[in-house]
Amino acid sequence: MKKINFDRIKHIHMMGIGGCGVSAIAKISHELGYKVSGSDLKENSNTIRLADLGIQVFLKHEEKNLRGADLLVVSSAIDGNNPELLAAKSSGIPILRRAQMLAYILSKHKTALGVAGTHGKTTTTSMITKILLDNNFDPTFMIGGETDYVDGNARMGKGNYAVAEADESDGSFLDLDLDIGIVTNIEPDHMDYFKNDKILFEHFVEFAEKIKKKNGLLITSDHPGCIQAFSGILIRKITYGFGKGTDFSAVDFEFADGGSKFKVLRRGELLGEMTISVPGEQNISDALAAVAFGMEVGISFESIAEALHTYHSVKRRFQIIGEINGITIVDDYAHHPTEIAATLRGARLGYPSRRLIAVFQPHRYSRTFKLAADFAQAFSDADLVILTDIYSAGEAPIPNIDGKTIFDLLPKKDNAIYIQKKERIVDHLLPVLNSGDMLLILGAGDINNIGKEILNRLKMKNEAFKKQTP
Repeated sequence: MKKINFDRIKHIHMMGIGGCGVSAIAKISHELGYKVSGSDLKENSNTIRLADLGIQVFLKHEEKNLRGADLLVVSSAIDGNNPELLAAKSSGIPILRRAQMLAYILSKHKTALGVAGTHGKTTTTSMITKILLDNNFDPTFMIGGETDYVDGNARMGKGNYAVAEADESDGSFLDLDLDIGIVTNIEPDHMDYFKNDKILFEHFVEFAEKIKKKNGLLITSDHPGCIQAFSGILIRKITYGFGKGTDFSAVDFEFADGGSKFKVLRRGELLGEMTISVPGEQNISDALAAVAFGMEVGISFESIAEALHTYHSVKRRFQIIGEINGITIVDDYAHHPTEIAATLRGARLGYPSRRLIAVFQPHRYSRTFKLAADFAQAFSDADLVILTDIYSAGEAPIPNIDGKTIFDLLPKKDNAIYIQKKERIVDHLLPVLNSGDMLLILGAGDINNIGKEILNRLKMKNEAFKKQTP
């Protein structure tokens, strides 16, 4: 990390402050006593929450926003030609990447834990946080989503543990100096940055090697990507998963009422049974990672199981945003083929009698280009599939790549439709929704607004019907 004398820093300005990662860092920095300001392009729940704390949030990127700042923190989404970034460079204001600021916060704690992996980071981080909170460890935590057990996604604790997501998407998780690392799985993603699988795996190997140098602990699943990356590294390691030979494993799954029940074994010996309120094998896997960590730090299995029994999903992770007229509307951040398949499989197992309607907005042209064929295979558990155009996330378009690219590769098209303009999806859906349906809104872009609009339109329809009824 760049050498910054934080004793001399009074005012930190953060660009991209509305994002999950930067907003969490902004809140912690504020709680550490720094004056914090920030900028983003749109207001959201994160910017509103930060403004309520007294943090000044600008909804436009301008040079004048930097006035008085001693340090600039930038998210990976910030363009190199951004006026605030250029102004900081020209005036000599020190600049840190988001992960470098996160590294500073983690360094203030005795034990720093980072959760990395292609899928499950947010769920695993939030499960671990709840276990620590419920067992009076008073951790500092920064989660990539909003939880219902604290206000928001971050808090500065007084305990020895700091828990955060280690985001690999831009390679910046290598900025972190961790005592414990968890890797949930490794699959090709963010190939706009990594370029090829070899570079991706090299980053995860380096992630583990950094922990090894501290004589730290690596907790890793038995996912094939993790086995490939870490099998040759001599490091203190705990494994978990569904295969034989792992330190922690889950057996005898049962899925009902939208939840999961399973038994947990440690090296083949039964620890006990757990129930979590989220369905699917990916959530069970994430819970196993949390069990492995919790028992490593001295928490009993019974206390861990009790904490996770009352765990509820983070916002936009199989979040039931409403139920109306017998229709359940779910918002999920899934934007990778494996995540989509896991979410739909969890819904099928947890709600076997429901008709599943999946609405998916692809995220990034580069991801769609690389994984279009895999996306097309991910919807097998859906009864009806609606695809729309790509949310660019700031990327330039790739010729001949759009939402229809995935649609054209679907093995079955009789239960699928491509609606290019997402604004037309609601009008298409309203006449075909029936009691008993589960509508899953999938994607990391702005597709979540569809679920909210459908909920509001159905409420309005009900109100209008009541007024007409004598």
